[in-house]
Amino acid sequence: MRTPVNASFEYNRWPVLWAAVVMVVGGLVVNFGLNRPGWLLPLALLSGGVAAALSGYYEPSANNGALGVIVGTAVLIPGLAYTRVTWMFGIQSTGDVLFFTLVLSAAWFTVTFSLAILGYLGAIFVDFTRRRIGGPIGY
Repeated sequence: MRTPVNASFEYNRWPVLWAAVVMVVGGLVVNFGLNRPGWLLPLALLSGGVAAALSGYYEPSANNGALGVIVGTAVLIPGLAYTRVTWMFGIQSTGDVLFFTLVLSAAWFTVTFSLAILGYLGAIFVDFTRRRIGGPIGY
């Protein structure tokens, strides 16, 4: 008897939500407060770690971390693109602002997948550490 393959992407809502919140709030802080947009890379690791810390023992923590980073970055990128177009490039015409914001957002979505890999790795590191230490930490 054949066993059908039922492929699916498993995730949990709350760890993904919290990872996305960390990514959005941290992204706003590092871009506008600290003026260090390159710090989005370690922020993706941290966001993935938050997702893993909030995941249970049998939950897919790495999937939660990667998806949380993707969702957070997808929320963050249009705002960053708009501010870059209006503040840095000085474009003021409504049609031009919308066009260049859309183009810049689409170009930055390629960055989202590299950040998702870092979120995945951050979650793996935190989950591995929690399992090695054991005891009252986490779970």
